[in-house]
Amino acid sequence: MKCAKCGNDVPDDAVGCPNCAAGAKPVTEQSPRQEERMEEEPLRCPLCGGTHIRAVSRIYNPGCGCLGLLLFSWVGLLLGLLGAGGVDMVCADCGARWPAGRPGSASRGGCMLLLVIGVLILLSAKLIF
Repeated sequence: MKCAKCGNDVPDDAVGCPNCAAGAKPVTEQSPRQEERMEEEPLRCPLCGGTHIRAVSRIYNPGCGCLGLLLFSWVGLLLGLLGAGGVDMVCADCGARWPAGRPGSASRGGCMLLLVIGVLILLSAKLIF
């Protein structure tokens, strides 16, 4: 076989031309662990079983920030920064979120329950006093 770029002879089993490297493709060897992962089933949502999963980085949690605002005034907005810098997995089918590597802690709400409890405590405190 002849190289289309330089015209030199190229062995049939060669990845590319040994003279000019035309047609050469980088050869990447996979570790046994990578080969195992390719054979595994796709990542599934622990709540609905969907496979449309994406990883998102946590920057700010608005639910915790609102709870902090209600409980501690403007300084409480800093509570939304709790947990920043981590990675969450999000199911596009049902909206469930869970920390990467811990599918057992999947939920559909973040600090929303804490927000509701905080509002109830705040309202009851205003009614009592």
